[in-house]
Amino acid sequence: MAAILTSLQNTVIAGLVLAAILFAIAIGSFGVGVDQAFWAFVFRWFHVLSGVMWIGLLWYFNFVQIPNMPNIPDEQKPAIGKVIAPAALFWFRWGAMATIITGLILAHLNGYLVDALTLSLAGGGEIPAALEGAG
Repeated sequence: MAAILTSLQNTVIAGLVLAAILFAIAIGSFGVGVDQAFWAFVFRWFHVLSGVMWIGLLWYFNFVQIPNMPNIPDEQKPAIGKVIAPAALFWFRWGAMATIITGLILAHLNGYLVDALTLSLAGGGEIPAALEGAG
């Protein structure tokens, strides 16, 4: 049991296996339907999760790492620049991508993808309503 929590990879795999088991139980025992509303819920959950990860890492960079770089001794700075920052930037980049992709899928599932991409101007929307996103 302790081996599951010793590495991130084992923990993530165990979490996915448990989620699959719970999903199978919910479908089999409780009659949970796998319809459009279910998938909208799943993608909304992933959209929020990836958005929290994206913005959390943004705050980490802006309020933790960058302001504290002058306080780190010069001999320890390569650890930040060669190990921690690249890993954080990897997750920052893919957190942003996952937020965008799951948001587009969610907009499609809810029927407002064209309105979201055109700021509601495709259906004859008003210009002031479209400018809300600009400011």
